[in-house]
Amino acid sequence: MEAAKKQLAEWDKELNHLHERNGDLGLEVQNLCEELGKERADREAHKKSAPARKDFPDAADLLNQLKTKRKKSSATLADIETLLELLEK
Repeated sequence: MEAAKKQLAEWDKELNHLHERNGDLGLEVQNLCEELGKERADREAHKKSAPARKDFPDAADLLNQLKTKRKKSSATLADIETLLELLEK
């Protein structure tokens, strides 16, 4: 009988430890969920503030502006188009 009481006391202690750990993990999950929510909100704000493709000038216009400012520029229309594609992403 004494051994059974001792075993029950050990199990009770282990159960209390698990409850404490579960509570700590629950709090950590809650904190991570809040952080994720903030990051998602920030991401949406950045998406809205990022220029859309329609905001970029035409590649040929950009090339002409570049050639006006830097007459010896070796950039081509293909280079400018590639840059605009990279900016879209």
